[in-house]
Amino acid sequence: MSLTTAMPKKTKEAQVHIPWRVDIADAVQDLAWSPDGCWLAVAEVSGPLILVNGESGAVLQRWPGHGGGTLKLAWSRDSRWLASSGQDGQARLWNPDSAVEHRALAGGNAWVGGVSFSPYADDRLITAAGKELRAWTLDGGLIQTIQPHASTITDLAWHPQQPVLASSAFGKVHLWDWQTPDAPSEQSLPHSSPLLNVRWSPNGRYLVCGCQDNSLRCWTWPNAESCQMSGYSAKLRTLAWDRHSRWLATGDREVVTAWDFSQGAPMGQMPRDLEAMTDRVLDLAFQPGGDGLAAGDQSGHLMIWKTTNPDFQLCWQGALRDGFQRLAWHPHRRGLAVGGSEGAVLLFEIAA
Repeated sequence: MSLTTAMPKKTKEAQVHIPWRVDIADAVQDLAWSPDGCWLAVAEVSGPLILVNGESGAVLQRWPGHGGGTLKLAWSRDSRWLASSGQDGQARLWNPDSAVEHRALAGGNAWVGGVSFSPYADDRLITAAGKELRAWTLDGGLIQTIQPHASTITDLAWHPQQPVLASSAFGKVHLWDWQTPDAPSEQSLPHSSPLLNVRWSPNGRYLVCGCQDNSLRCWTWPNAESCQMSGYSAKLRTLAWDRHSRWLATGDREVVTAWDFSQGAPMGQMPRDLEAMTDRVLDLAFQPGGDGLAAGDQSGHLMIWKTTNPDFQLCWQGALRDGFQRLAWHPHRRGLAVGGSEGAVLLFEIAA
């Protein structure tokens, strides 16, 4: 299957091939490519997981997932293990070669909202449930339990070059230095509003959070100088960095805003607004090995911009009739996996 882009003002024509489509029973909650690009893991809102061959689209595994719903997916850096978290109080480990669950880990709360493999220790998994972090070995051994958060942990993010894990919650980002696994040291960065997410720039110089008070908060690392960008019309639930750490994209209702960090934190600068969406932006994703920024909205409208030339746009009206839930670029190719609100998962392959 192939299609051609629609042609709004300043938009280039491009060929797009859709090599496969998988239909599932429910809305897509999360998508995650294995680091080697062989598999795409798909989580349904209602709980089940499927594993898709990234080349052919064949469904390799169907797992029951989590009763009540699956929330997050994460791969180990060697692509050997997939972790999931859900509303059944468990984090679960899956082996791509097995049809059965490898292990279940009790998160300590009825809702395990976060799961993340350490990129610095192949045998360590971090779970976030309520106000509590837990560190595990892959054989189910509990290494550490940490409970300093004032409210529910909303997100987890590892520093790209250091064994430092950021966890966001009400009023603070907590930074955990895991160089000493049995006693990780803590630093906290305050903010007056609840924090919805946390993202490190790929160069490790900046930490940003979308906030409940319709603002974006940024800290430099390691000196923790802060700035705040206000004036958004909604909570910032979608953030994405480009691979060079120059551009930070945020989604605010129908507008994608790009902040330029090439001269440092852009406090007091005007961002670039990319105004081409037709409905509320639900997800953003930068191409890992290229210069494309993809955005999908609630009405099924897909846009791709080039960071080297933001006037270059690829646009598809009705790319998903039911609207987008998640976008995930292939780690090595030009493929973009998309997941919809009524159970469609497709791979878009975009010509150069």
